Amino acid sequence: MNEILHANIFFIIASIAVVCFCILVSIALYHVIQILKLIRSVLDRVEAGSEVLASDLSQVRMFFAEGGFLSRLVGMLPGVPKTPKARRKRTVTRDVDSE
Repeated sequence: MNEILHANIFFIIASIAVVCFCILVSIALYHVIQILKLIRSVLDRVEAGSEVLASDLSQVRMFFAEGGFLSRLVGMLPGVPKTPKARRKRTVTRDVDSE
């Protein structure tokens, strides 16, 4: 066989290989893009869930800061008299002249 025929056969085989390689890379990139979309949707769900969790934790923090937990815990103990929820402040005034 002459050299031109060998070169033509090489280029045909190389062309077929390049086309197959491009098709395989395209399929792989399509799947990678699908995976990235799925990861993005999962991250959006996680972000929304973390916002809900942050608001819940702020409510729990306010509950503890206002003393609601401690008063309920003491209220559950047996033998502790129940006190009204709203206490009135009593002011005591002393008469300075009478002493």
